[in-house]
Amino acid sequence: MGNNTTQTSEENAEDYSPWDIKPGHFGSSSDNIHLFENFIDFEDLKVIQDFCPTINEWENGPESVYAEDGTCLYNAQYWNDRTCDYGILSRINPEICLILEKYILKMKYTIEDIFKVKVSHRNPVIARWFPGIEQKPHADKQLIDGRPNAFPDYDLNSLFYYNDDFVGGELYYPQHDIVVKPKPGLAVLHPGDIHYLHGVKMIESGERFTTPAFFTVIENHGAQ
Repeated sequence: MGNNTTQTSEENAEDYSPWDIKPGHFGSSSDNIHLFENFIDFEDLKVIQDFCPTINEWENGPESVYAEDGTCLYNAQYWNDRTCDYGILSRINPEICLILEKYILKMKYTIEDIFKVKVSHRNPVIARWFPGIEQKPHADKQLIDGRPNAFPDYDLNSLFYYNDDFVGGELYYPQHDIVVKPKPGLAVLHPGDIHYLHGVKMIESGERFTTPAFFTVIENHGAQ
């Protein structure tokens, strides 16, 4: 009896996966990278554009996350003083929260239609990018070596862009030879695994404001 229990535990450990939606589930085609111009209505965009430069409170809270071998799974310092999270947003401007939530829901329904899944979503944030900031190619749910990062359930993910009065800051997908120059109101969508590495070119001048939105598949009706 004891031997059977031990064997079962070992088998379960071997079968364990941190992913409900495994990397590669959506394939590796460039067709899974979607750009939606004018995703955000002009009136709402203007409200967001007017608000972003006035933000004077940014998050500096979370700690970085490391694997047992010391590998950094999430570098919180990289985002310090650059993220206005939901707690801050809902306190300083509830109207903005409602507007952003509207477009996160719009993206949720867009994802569900395109990928034939049901997804859960997260509360809105606003991120700022100032001169000298760049982001090397990365995946949203994996490390470059294929191991899970701190967010293995970031299955399908999006970015909303609010302004273009900056130099640099292009979004790029090196595996797909795609470079995206941000435009106000643009939304971009891609799967979160290493088939869709993406980075941000260095900001040379000005400030770039975005909302990253992360979605987790809770029901899958598409092809396996």
